[in-house]
Amino acid sequence: MRLFIILLVLSSKLFAQSPAELFEKASLSYEDKEYESAIKLYEELKELPVYSSDVYYNLANCYFKTHQKAKAVLYYEKALKIAPNDEDLLFNLKLVQLQLVDKLAQIPQPFYIKWLLKAQNLMSIDQWSKMGLTFLFLFSILIICFLISSNYVLKKKLFIGFSFSLILGLKSLGMAYYSHSTLQISAILMEANAYVKSAPSTQSEDLFILHEGTKVLVLESFNNWTKIKLSDGMIGWLESNVVEKI
Repeated sequence: MRLFIILLVLSSKLFAQSPAELFEKASLSYEDKEYESAIKLYEELKELPVYSSDVYYNLANCYFKTHQKAKAVLYYEKALKIAPNDEDLLFNLKLVQLQLVDKLAQIPQPFYIKWLLKAQNLMSIDQWSKMGLTFLFLFSILIICFLISSNYVLKKKLFIGFSFSLILGLKSLGMAYYSHSTLQISAILMEANAYVKSAPSTQSEDLFILHEGTKVLVLESFNNWTKIKLSDGMIGWLESNVVEKI
């Protein structure tokens, strides 16, 4: 179970029933096709301070097996926030999405936006930030060495080194800033179906209907209503209790 098992072992002494024991029980229940029992254990496990995509992934698998498509999509998406390039996650999420009622079109994006999104998903915001600061720290060390060195050949190498460090540091921090500035909150429709309204009121006009498992972009909240945007550009309002944020 990758790094997750290490985290479970390290935290096993902190709880009456350790995360490792819960995870093992849940996995055994899943293998025995006792999916409801496995769901209860994984739900309990995800409330503990253990940060791993495996819990969400396995929980999503259980919901998928029990035909709870909205919850399956929700937890696959939660897992992808931690491990955005996990091929198993992406494949299973695609399988669930093929079973959803709503098949929404995607607004075409310019090639440079696609490139930025692909680069952005290589690492989290924290990882981009740490990488940027590391390169800037290396830049500081190299430029100090450059200033105090009297060897021409060494100074030439140090110049190249601190130049690359500065460029990579600024690019990494730039990617962290871009990721943070474009950070969007998404949610999953958890009800079987729901009417999207033209305004945050039950008396407002019905624009269209959405079905369970549909992913929406959260634009804003007002009282008990959430303004949403779909991948095809459609915008409207849903009651907040019918969606759950990823």
